[in-house]
Amino acid sequence: MTKKLESYMIPLTELFSQKFFFRIPDYQRPFLWDAEHFTELLEDLTSADSDEPYFMGTLVLHRYKTSEYDIVDGQQRLTALCILIACIRDAPAISDNAAIVNELHEKIIQPERVLDNVPARDRLQVKDQKVFNSLVAKKGGAATPAPYTGTPTASEERYELARLIFWGAISKMSDSEVRRLAGIVTQKCHVIYLATDSFEDAFRLFSVVNDRGKQLRRIDVLKAHNLGPQYVPNEASRAKYASDWEAMENQLGEADFEEIFHLLRLMYVKEKPQADLQSEFANRIFNKAGMPTPGDEFMDDLRRSVDLYDALFIARDFLDSADGKSARYHTLMEAMVEHFTASEWKACLLAFVKKYGKDDLYRFVLHIEKVYLDHWVRGVRKDERYGTYTALLKAIESTSTAGEFLGRITVDVTTIQNACRATNFYGAGHAKYLLVRAEIVASEMDHPHHYTVRSIEHVLPQNPASDSLWAQIFTDAEHAALVNTAGNLVLLSKSKNSSAGRKDFEEKKKGYLKPRVSDFPRSVQVLDYDHWSADVIRKRTEDFAADVLTDP
Repeated sequence: MTKKLESYMIPLTELFSQKFFFRIPDYQRPFLWDAEHFTELLEDLTSADSDEPYFMGTLVLHRYKTSEYDIVDGQQRLTALCILIACIRDAPAISDNAAIVNELHEKIIQPERVLDNVPARDRLQVKDQKVFNSLVAKKGGAATPAPYTGTPTASEERYELARLIFWGAISKMSDSEVRRLAGIVTQKCHVIYLATDSFEDAFRLFSVVNDRGKQLRRIDVLKAHNLGPQYVPNEASRAKYASDWEAMENQLGEADFEEIFHLLRLMYVKEKPQADLQSEFANRIFNKAGMPTPGDEFMDDLRRSVDLYDALFIARDFLDSADGKSARYHTLMEAMVEHFTASEWKACLLAFVKKYGKDDLYRFVLHIEKVYLDHWVRGVRKDERYGTYTALLKAIESTSTAGEFLGRITVDVTTIQNACRATNFYGAGHAKYLLVRAEIVASEMDHPHHYTVRSIEHVLPQNPASDSLWAQIFTDAEHAALVNTAGNLVLLSKSKNSSAGRKDFEEKKKGYLKPRVSDFPRSVQVLDYDHWSADVIRKRTEDFAADVLTDP
């Protein structure tokens, strides 16, 4: 049960007083609001009813000292509000009103109160304090661009973006407009703050509270858990791990970094999830037999996993360039990452490489690709997918060599090949990937290939004109049976043109297809045909089904 929980609705004038000092802890995300958020905030406040309270949401705070709080949920809003108040303070329309300027300044920079034993200090401690304070800590600071030294961080760029948007509007306001906005921000804007002095309880609260735009993620809670003083008691070590965490997220990008935690969960537990990500780590992973402990051990495994993920799925340079498989691996993996929408297969590859390194990796990639395709063409549900991948993970764990593991596993490709013969192949979700794979098979693999597919084109048009040669060559029954089959489809590197796509074969081939299929070695073969018939499409479809799964 949550202990010593405070919950009050208060105006910002109280929130920005000597009762509250805020700190953005190391585990928090950078300041990531964008132009839309800043514009929306300003528009909401300038159009707010000055006679009614304006609710700005809920803050979740961890009180670590009297009047001092770590922000668990709400840092985006508080940071933006500090910059907004600085812009109001520096507005030309009120520059000669020292009383209002000083009052606004004291909201964001606490002046010394000798009798109250309150030192002068920042209201909000952020990660990039120097640039942030250049805007808010000095009167007039919001009127000029932020003074970067070197390349600005992502947060520093957002501070300046916020200043530009706020200042662009406020600097043009009249005295009465600025006073009205200042009154709304300080007196009419209210927040509900939830504060607890329990580190753990503060993070339980966040899961039911939404931030205005950038909600604290489950992985942010995992970060807090791993960097807590109970696991990393040394403050310098905590700061280093926090910096490492941000560096890893920057290395992979936000989406891939979050994905890796789901992959690690699957690798550790080897079962389908029973709860949300944070609960899975707390209840089924950390401190369990054979699992990592929070702090140093998990951070070390995370770093290794991030580097492997990068090398396998992003840079795709894990295999040596001197190895003849390197270009084939790079090309095939790029297609898999781009077109495979589910990601459990990546956990199997990570686990394989962690145990066996580069030994037989390409062979296993070819296997896991066919496992995924078999699921895809059969429309397998998530529970069954998990069963397959967890079985593979357990087999990796129980075998001693890559050869032993690979000797245990097989996949029947008959269903995939039959899907390649389908009458409505064009309408299947897997069609584009298989068409790309056919291009890979037809390519010389002396170097990595990248295929930019703009669209899929029907050689025999879907809707040929009734007076065209197409209508003479194909009966209605043949058209219906063949038009959407794989043998009638090619990939285009340029945009479609519906009218040109309906031209008769010879004209279409020379004027429309030729400049659009040249990047694709299988598709370009269509230019070698002197006619396009039902027999041609049937044979190409059979050839496609027979060849598409050939190892590149």
